[in-house]
Amino acid sequence: MSVFRTAFLAALCAVLPPALAQEQPPAPAEPSSQEVQQTVDVQSTRDPDLRPYRTMLKGVDAYADHLRLAPAAPLRFMLIPATPTGKLDGVTLHLSAENLSIPIPLAANGSFTLARDKAAYDANADLVSNKKRDTVRWRADIHTPGLPANVRRLGDLRMECEIRWAVEQDDLPFVRRNLFRLAGGPCHSSLIHVPYPVFRKLLAVQARSGERTAAIRITADQQRYVPPLHDQTWDDDTLLTLTYADESQVATAAPASTQ
Repeated sequence: MSVFRTAFLAALCAVLPPALAQEQPPAPAEPSSQEVQQTVDVQSTRDPDLRPYRTMLKGVDAYADHLRLAPAAPLRFMLIPATPTGKLDGVTLHLSAENLSIPIPLAANGSFTLARDKAAYDANADLVSNKKRDTVRWRADIHTPGLPANVRRLGDLRMECEIRWAVEQDDLPFVRRNLFRLAGGPCHSSLIHVPYPVFRKLLAVQARSGERTAAIRITADQQRYVPPLHDQTWDDDTLLTLTYADESQVATAAPASTQ
């Protein structure tokens, strides 16, 4: 290994852990069939958690740019608690700017869609929740229809990564952001491991593409797994089956029945 590569890896390791949020998602809930619009009283929440609307639209653009990764999956975003004990009870969301307030419908599991709105864009609106700052996380929520809840498609995970990088990269410190770019970006580099959190402890994660299978690394706390986002020998239709520690039987990576 060259001196440059050794120095680069040391620098990357020094800044990588803070860059990857260690949030834990809540137990899953089925999205409600009718997402009820809710109005937020901004005055009732001091220092609310928010994201600039124009920044979130970078994620919408990334979805369009990388649609080949998950051509059958709709674009949704999701709010999740920032800590394992956090709750989404009563959470509401809206686009807010001077003389503008647009409620955003939320599903029961915290997911939502985000449409383009010229008035909100021109007004430089913010997407505001009624939770305090840093108590929730904003994530892409990409799921190809027809898969069991414990099975993730690799192309969907790659799409989530591309959207997250598009939305978050400008918020990173200058040195960390440029180290990531030098490495090829978090979604394409073998030097950067992107962990995906789960709501229950994992026993194992297995990737399958045709007849090829492999065990996927899970973290020591069994709360995250690290898919091979950068490895193009695993195609986008690769299925990752998550087996949880509290399950008595190993599930199989097969699409759910449509009958």
